[in-house]
Amino acid sequence: MRKQLIAVTLMCGALLSLAACGNYSIPDSAPPPSQSVAANPFEEAEDEAGFLAMLTHEVASANFSESGERLPFSYDGGEFRLDYRFSLTGKMDTVGFLLFLDGQPQPYKVDEPTAEYEYCHSFPAGEDQSFSFLFEPVTGSAGDTLALTVVSITNPDFQPDMESTSSYGWYHKTLDSRVELQFNADAPAAHSDLPPVREIFSQSEAREEKVTAQYVENELPKYGWGGVSMDTLDSGIYYTFSCDGGIIYDNLRVSAPVTLRFTMCGTAGTSYSIAFFLDHQPVKLDETTSCSVILSKGGVMELEAVIDPDKLERFNTFYCVAVPQGGTSAPFFKTNSILLYKEN
Repeated sequence: MRKQLIAVTLMCGALLSLAACGNYSIPDSAPPPSQSVAANPFEEAEDEAGFLAMLTHEVASANFSESGERLPFSYDGGEFRLDYRFSLTGKMDTVGFLLFLDGQPQPYKVDEPTAEYEYCHSFPAGEDQSFSFLFEPVTGSAGDTLALTVVSITNPDFQPDMESTSSYGWYHKTLDSRVELQFNADAPAAHSDLPPVREIFSQSEAREEKVTAQYVENELPKYGWGGVSMDTLDSGIYYTFSCDGGIIYDNLRVSAPVTLRFTMCGTAGTSYSIAFFLDHQPVKLDETTSCSVILSKGGVMELEAVIDPDKLERFNTFYCVAVPQGGTSAPFFKTNSILLYKEN
C-alpha cells in the first residue's frame, strides 16, 4: 500500500490544511503562534519522541493495475460499502471523518446498514482500527468517475467552554485522502433518511470579481500567502476567510448578524466545492449544502453569507472547507475551527 509520511508543524494562524494520502505526525515542540499558553489545550503534552500524535488512514484494500496505478472502486447501485482503516496514537482521544463526493458533503453510516446516517462519526484513538463507510451517493450518473475525498479531523468532539479553554489549539486538524468511484449505475434520485442540514444564514451570495493588485499585494499576505504577485497568481491556489472583515483564530461572540466572506483565486480552470460546517454538519446554501466554483484567470471568487444569531445555540463550532472537484489534484483546505458563542 502506498503511504506518505509527513512531519509538520501545524500552524493555527496560517489557515492551512495538510493534503496527503497517508500519515502525519503532530509535533509537540511549539504551540501555535496565534494561541496564548493558557488557551492551548496541549500545553502540558510532552513525550520522549517529541510528537503529540501520529495518525494514518487509508482504504483497507485497493486494486492496482499492472503499471501500479490505483483502480477506481465500482458503484453498482444501492448502498456502497468502503472498507477503511486508521491508526491514531499519542495524546489524542478521538478522530472523526468527513466524506465529500465530487466535493459535496456525503453523509454515511458506519458498519451496519441499520445505523444512522451522519456527516461526521467519531472514533476512539487506537492502533490498527478497521471499519466500513456505508452510503448512498449524493451525486453521480452511470458512466461517471468521481473522486471521494475522505477527511480526518482530530478530536472533533472538543469544543471550548470559554472558561477553562477559549480555542481549539491542536484539535480539529485535517488530513485528506482520495479514492475514485466508477459509476455503473445512477445515484439514487432521492434520499429519505439523511440527517438534517443546518440553516443559519439569512442570506448568501456567490460572485466573481476582477482580481486587483491591492488584493494580491495587501490582502493575501494577511492570510499567510506572501510572495504572490499578479504574474505568479496562476501558479497556485489561494484563499481568505474573514468574519465581519477580520481574521478570527479562536472564538467570536455573536450578538448581531455576522458577515462571512470566503474568497479564492489562482490556477485557471480549477474547480472547487465550498461548504460551511456548524458542529460538523453542513450549513444550507440556498437549496444545497455546497457552492461549486471554477477559478478563472484574472478573477477572484467571493462567497458571502450572513449568520442569523437567532439560529445559533449558545456554543457552536464553525469552519469552512474547500474541496477539489473534477478529479483535480488541487489541495483540500479547511479554515481554523472557531467558536461562535452567545452570552447568557
